[in-house]
Amino acid sequence: MKPFKQSILLVALLMIGLTACDMGGEKSRKDRSAGGTSEILVVTQNDEQWDGIIGDTIRAFFLQPQYGLPQPEALYKLTHINVSGFSDMFKKHKCLLIVEINPNLDKPVVETGEDLWAAPQRVMKIVAPDRASWCQVFNEQKEAYKVMYDKVERDRIMSVLRPSNDVNITQKIKEKMGFDITIPSGFFISKDEPDFMWIRKELEKNSFGIFIYTTPYKDTLQLEMPSLVSLRDRMTQKYVPGPAQGSFMTTEKEDMPPVVNYISTFPTGFAAEMRGMWCLVGDYMAGPFISYTFPDNRTGNLVTLEGYVYYPNHDKRDDLLQLQSILYSVRMPEE
Repeated sequence: MKPFKQSILLVALLMIGLTACDMGGEKSRKDRSAGGTSEILVVTQNDEQWDGIIGDTIRAFFLQPQYGLPQPEALYKLTHINVSGFSDMFKKHKCLLIVEINPNLDKPVVETGEDLWAAPQRVMKIVAPDRASWCQVFNEQKEAYKVMYDKVERDRIMSVLRPSNDVNITQKIKEKMGFDITIPSGFFISKDEPDFMWIRKELEKNSFGIFIYTTPYKDTLQLEMPSLVSLRDRMTQKYVPGPAQGSFMTTEKEDMPPVVNYISTFPTGFAAEMRGMWCLVGDYMAGPFISYTFPDNRTGNLVTLEGYVYYPNHDKRDDLLQLQSILYSVRMPEE
C-alpha cells in the first residue's frame, strides 16, 4: 500500500510551533466576537505599513481567489486600522493580524492567542526588526495562519447553527453511519440508500445539499484524485438526478478540474479534501462543492462527506463555508 501523502498545511503548523509564543489570555466567559464572515482585521503601526510592502504581502495571500468558485471571490476580506485606533470595540474582532516593527529585535517573533478579548477569536501578532523580515516570516507561515483563521470562522458559524440541530436527521445518520454530525433545521432527507444519503435545503432562489456515502476501503489509492472523482461520479449518476429527463450530477473536469489536498485537521484525523465544481449531464446547472473522504477503521469503509451549493449569479463562498462548517462538525464515537 502506498503511504499517505504529507499535507503542506501540517508542515506549516509544525513550523509555526517552532517560532511562535502563546499570547495567553483568560479562559473565562468572553463577549461574542465581531466581524463579517471570512474577514480579517489587520492592525498596523501606521498607514505606511499597510500601503507598502507589508500590506501588499498580506493582500497577495488573503485576497487571492478561492479555488472552485464560479465567480472570483477572495479567500478573505481584509479591513485595516492603525494601532492608535485599536479600541476595545475592535479588539473583539474574531480574526486579528497585528503588525509590529521593532528594530531592537534580533529576529522575528510570532505570537498567537485564542479568545483573548472575545470568543471565538484568533489573534496573530508578528513582530520583526524590519519590513523585509516581517514579510519573510509571514510568507513562510501564512498557510498555518489561514488554518487557524479558518477554524475560527467554522467555530463561529457552528455556534449559530448548532442550537437548531435537527435531532431526527442526526439520529438517522448516527444509526446508519455510526457517527454524529450537526444538521441545522431547514434540511430534509431527500434520499436514503444503503451506501448513500442526500440531505437537502431548498429555498426559492438557491439550494444546498449534503452527501454522505461509503464504499469498502481497500487501498490508499482510493484517496488519490482520479479515484475520488470516479467514486463521486458513480454515486451522483446513480442517486442525484437533475430536473430534465435523464439528467444527472457529475464533476466538472475541464474548465475547473477538482483539486485534492491531504489534511490532518479534520475531526476524524487524516482526510482527503476535494474542491471543485459540479455540473449536470443533460441540463444547465452547476455550482461549487467541497468534500472530505476518510477511512473508518470501525467499519472498514471509506466515508465521504460532501457539501454543494446551487445559487446562480450570486457569490457562493460564504454558503460553501457554512456547509464546510457542518461537515467539520462530524464526531466519531469514542473508542
